[in-house]
Amino acid sequence: MKAIITGIIAAAAVAAAAAFVLDTRVQQTADQRFQTAGVRL
Repeated sequence: MKAIITGIIAAAAVAAAAAFVLDTRVQQTADQRFQTAGVRL
């Protein structure tokens, strides 16, 4: 029983960390993502 609870807590921690990284570093607006020296949206 203790291993199951530990696994659930670990899975929740990994999911929270992944959500934080995706929200702060990976996702960008189209203006930020496709802005280059030659083309600006």
